[in-house]
Amino acid sequence: MSGPEILIIATPEAPIPVDKAQIVITILYIEFNIRISLKYIMIIWLASYPKSGNTWLRMFLKSYFLKPGEKFGLENSRLDNFKSQGFPDQEMLDHLKVDYNKFEEIVKNWEAMQDYINLNNITNYIKTHNAMVTVGSYKFTTLRNTKGGIYIVRDPRDVLVSLSHHMGIDYEQTFEHLSSSYNFEYPSSGEKRYKKTLMGAWSDHYKSWKNFKSCKTLIVKYEDMVLDDYNTFKKIINYLTEIDNAEYNEEKLINALKQTQFEELQKMEKKEGFSEKGKGELFFRKGKIGGWKKDLSVNLIKKLEKVFSKEMIELGYL
Repeated sequence: MSGPEILIIATPEAPIPVDKAQIVITILYIEFNIRISLKYIMIIWLASYPKSGNTWLRMFLKSYFLKPGEKFGLENSRLDNFKSQGFPDQEMLDHLKVDYNKFEEIVKNWEAMQDYINLNNITNYIKTHNAMVTVGSYKFTTLRNTKGGIYIVRDPRDVLVSLSHHMGIDYEQTFEHLSSSYNFEYPSSGEKRYKKTLMGAWSDHYKSWKNFKSCKTLIVKYEDMVLDDYNTFKKIINYLTEIDNAEYNEEKLINALKQTQFEELQKMEKKEGFSEKGKGELFFRKGKIGGWKKDLSVNLIKKLEKVFSKEMIELGYL
């Protein structure tokens, strides 16, 4: 469904506004009210702390939703309803003329950017590393734009190792990043350096999505994706059938699992490259469980486990 044509008529009492940004906002507002009156609520969040399996999930879903004859690939499988750059991305910020370097301006436009995404009136699967937070009076999202969410959580010890390689900083610096209550996503190579994604500490990030009760959020452990991929991804598809019009198809599930095995994604990256690669050699580097045991020092392990002990016990990591 395409949006309505907007006719702006100038009269002496109501001249055409000269502020182009105001015109854009007015059109978005009109389109949004038409959409909301028809009960279009389109965003399903694919959320996680960085290096927790978000990209793997997105690749699986892209493969699962491909139409017959379409070819799967890391870059050429960018379906219209998948926003791979994450939220908020540069296109949205540019469209609404939001200053990248002013986080307070980004916060004020969270809803407007989601309205903009939802103008296509299809279900949008949106990657984000943002915490589910409220800054001042501004909420990250509300039910007017959000249909549901899948949150992937991973052992923070493995997150630390993987994120360190991705960011190109040492383990101690990465630990400070993970444990800081006020931090932002570190940009991938090629991205502008600006504060656009508020993450916070690993534990706070997890709790923010776990406690988001406005709509049903599915919590998925990365370790279950690795150790029991069939049942875990089947649960994900079944969740999508509950909250959206997705259909469960056993053949498509099996095929998507084969296409998106970690080793297969790694082979494709080595052959094709991958735009989401950070400062490490590969984005799909190892993906193993428990690699931290041989990489992290005893002292650093103790520090991390002390800071995150409550959540790690809850999730079965301790």
